[in-house]
Amino acid sequence: MIDFEELIKSINKNCKNIFGSSDFYLQLSKARTFRISGSPMSIAVNRHNNDAASVNVLHWFDDFWIFIEIKSFPPNTHISISIFQGKATDEVKGQLLRAEWDDFNNPEEEHPQPHWHITTDFAIEETFREFSEDLDDGQSFETFEAAKTEIINVKNMHFAMVGNWQDSKGHVHPINDEEKILKWFQGVLLHLRTQLQYVK
Repeated sequence: MIDFEELIKSINKNCKNIFGSSDFYLQLSKARTFRISGSPMSIAVNRHNNDAASVNVLHWFDDFWIFIEIKSFPPNTHISISIFQGKATDEVKGQLLRAEWDDFNNPEEEHPQPHWHITTDFAIEETFREFSEDLDDGQSFETFEAAKTEIINVKNMHFAMVGNWQDSKGHVHPINDEEKILKWFQGVLLHLRTQLQYVK
């Protein structure tokens, strides 16, 4: 079993340099739950497990914001990293994606751990844009709703991050080693930053 307090201290110490001018640290928000804190902060809507909650997000770089939550209720541990995009003045910042690593201590777990969730609705947004452009052609709201039902909603899909299929093994990695978790955490953050800068 991991030492949860030591893990948080290690992440706070070793991940500061990834955030540049933003003052990053994980802070206890309620029993056994740590959330991102620092400066500058703003508000965003975090969509998670079919719920939507207002959360504090830290400015990362450019117009990207980040939310991190780590919960440990032995024997279960949950790590969630969400990326948002928007100006500091935007009341609603768009959630782009979420990286998660959940350890339910369940050998029959069907979802890969860790994994990605794609939380932006570009397909639906594109359908809406096309629909609005064609409004003059007599299309109705019902037509748009029908088109929307044909789009697969990928938000609930768990996209494996580090499966072991190449070694004929499964896709679930337990959260059981502080050093491995720290390295994963650093790797995910650096990878996200690199990819966000690339697409920007």
